[in-house]
Amino acid sequence: GAMGSMTASEAFSMAEMRQTRSQKGGLPLVGQKPAVTPSKKSKAALSAATVAQTPLGRRMIAGAMGSMTAEASTMWLDTVKVRLQVAPAGAPTSLVGMLVFVAKTEGIGGLFGGITPALLRQASYQSIKMGTFDPIKGAIAKAAGTREGEAPPFWVLALAGGIAGAIGTVIATPTEIAKVRLQAGAPGGIRGALTTLHAEGGLVGMWLHPSVIPNVQRSFVVNAAELAAYEYTKSFLVRTLRWRESVWVHVLAAIVSGLCAAIVSTPVDMAKTRMMNGDCGSNMITCLSDVAL
Repeated sequence: GAMGSMTASEAFSMAEMRQTRSQKGGLPLVGQKPAVTPSKKSKAALSAATVAQTPLGRRMIAGAMGSMTAEASTMWLDTVKVRLQVAPAGAPTSLVGMLVFVAKTEGIGGLFGGITPALLRQASYQSIKMGTFDPIKGAIAKAAGTREGEAPPFWVLALAGGIAGAIGTVIATPTEIAKVRLQAGAPGGIRGALTTLHAEGGLVGMWLHPSVIPNVQRSFVVNAAELAAYEYTKSFLVRTLRWRESVWVHVLAAIVSGLCAAIVSTPVDMAKTRMMNGDCGSNMITCLSDVAL
């Protein structure tokens, strides 16, 4: 999501990828054997198997569409967050104060600065993350000896989420930097932001920017918390509380995962934003020290 958390739109995409077709009930016909109703545990195992068999392209497209919708709808809030993170002395320090300040000085359009690179970033980053999470999770779970149909341990979910997020982050680094700089008020649009980035370090430098390490570190932390909390919450609701798997289970799991991701990612997100904007030290530790002191 725009704020580093799984939104309802992403949850709907996740639900679409995972939802299995339910069997219709009713009395059996004469001479027909009654249908065997699968248990809750077998339904959960069937759902997990369905996800694993879902084509990679479909998972990536669903992830990209859901996250782009979420990004567009929360862009104004993300812009306010970035402005607060890079605000100079004397600038508004509250969410509402900064929101009003940007709207008055730059118009409503100022709240959506960087929307183009933001959508490009989501199309690449989220599609890769959402598309690779389940295969990576399955591979790690298999290596850890998790039996088929059994819920993977929390550490497996966290590790798979972190790796999937890190892969997507590296690929989407140029658009992420362009987005942050435009949100912070840099002129020239996406072309100007990418041209400046290219002038700073060349083509390879667009991906090997000094901020790529803290960005990957942040992404690993965020996605380890977000995707692990999402999977763990959904499994708890379906397997332990015996809730029927539905879109609302996915939405509730997304709310919990977003809360966890926001809590654990705030310090590294602040450092990442300042490094991308050129307002901080050359590494995560130095930047965090500068912010704290």
